[in-house]
Amino acid sequence: MRGGTRRGRERIVSRLIALAWFAGAGSALAAEGDCYDYGSLGAGSGPSLGTIKPGEARVPFVQGASGRKGCPGADPACREKAFLVPGNTVILGGTVPGFVCATYVGQKGAVRAGWLPENAVAREPTPPAPAPKDWTGTWTAPEQTIRIRPGKTAGTLAVEGDATYGTLDPDRVRRGAVNMGSVAGEAAPSGHTLAFTMGDKGTLPFTAGAPTDCRLRLQLLSPFLLAEDNSACGGLNVTFANVYRRTKP
Repeated sequence: MRGGTRRGRERIVSRLIALAWFAGAGSALAAEGDCYDYGSLGAGSGPSLGTIKPGEARVPFVQGASGRKGCPGADPACREKAFLVPGNTVILGGTVPGFVCATYVGQKGAVRAGWLPENAVAREPTPPAPAPKDWTGTWTAPEQTIRIRPGKTAGTLAVEGDATYGTLDPDRVRRGAVNMGSVAGEAAPSGHTLAFTMGDKGTLPFTAGAPTDCRLRLQLLSPFLLAEDNSACGGLNVTFANVYRRTKP
């Protein structure tokens, strides 16, 4: 990808991922003509992977309805400066006629979402359910880290994570205004998904516990780990909702 991966956009997208989950949002946002992310995890078929096809030197992102009237569309005025190149991998979400909502993740974790012409993207087939070793390791995003190891009980995985809000903002760091959060639990994955709630006395099923308990859902979409939570896993604005890359096995 070239262009459009600055810190501000990255932070906005990670917040919108969390908000989209509560709104049931991926398909709804797409239907309204805007693309903010790949939608909710565990809803319907969920996000999938795609690759920019060969043939074009660059494939520009296309504005949504909020950016310009009549977009997304074929009008050159809808095209953005940011673009992808053949071979780039993207996470695919909702669609509108002729366009697919795509999320690109840079090597340093910066996230960029937007509409792409659907005929420029080759959808990858659904991979088989991952093995435990595919989950394990240290997964990182710009302000989040998730560590996954084999659990104490056969067939389970132990998850620990830390997240912050504000460490990328020098002013907030200077003022000591960085908020923090953490998550821990042990659960068995179901296909590509691993989900649980942090209860007072240990790990609970995802749908159990109080509304104020931290709930975390992970989806392994190699080479990415996708996460969403209920914004109850730490201080103000702290969320684990983001796209992670494995940095240690």
